[in-house]
Amino acid sequence: MEPEFWIDSWQERGSKTSFHRPDIHPYVIKHTPADYLAGKRVFVPLAGKSNDLDWFRRHAAYTTGVELVDSPIREFFDEHDLAYSVHDGRRYSVDKMAFLCADLFHLSRDEVGPVDLIYDRASLIAFPYDMRMRYLDKIDELSDPGTQILLITLEYEPRMETPPFSVTPDEVSEYYAERYAIEHIEWPDVPDHKMKYKFGLDFIREHAFILTRR
Repeated sequence: MEPEFWIDSWQERGSKTSFHRPDIHPYVIKHTPADYLAGKRVFVPLAGKSNDLDWFRRHAAYTTGVELVDSPIREFFDEHDLAYSVHDGRRYSVDKMAFLCADLFHLSRDEVGPVDLIYDRASLIAFPYDMRMRYLDKIDELSDPGTQILLITLEYEPRMETPPFSVTPDEVSEYYAERYAIEHIEWPDVPDHKMKYKFGLDFIREHAFILTRR
């Protein structure tokens, strides 16, 4: 969505930031364990104040998150009791980690640095179709052959016209198959997901994929 949508969401909080989990996502622990992350540089777009970043910070060689709004960045460091420094008013740094307060679409490769793993739990499903295509182009710009993506999507019916959008495995294949090898690793139904009751959904399924850029 447009930047104002996310700025307003973090200002209003409540249901507008219900995408924030109080724990580390189990797919992260299962599919990016400490030994896998050793020596890797991780990039997390649309990071919010995700607790998943602390997993990457502790186990990867370096982690870079990008978030448009500064308040969740500061909250992340405060909630994890991390003393940080600020450079140029938008790069928040602590040992083995940087948080960029910036518009993802305006980032350069120099700002992000080399990337071995991209973690996407909240980006692809956050954008309507036109912006999703821009996002795919940006990720390709910031990555190289061999870069992997841990991608998590939601699939549900009936489809909604607001984020998080439903993205099916067929759509993932449409978006990535020409440039990435795709491994579909998780696809459980989540009958107790709060979205199912809030929006009267018929079902909701949480997919995970490992994508490897060719």
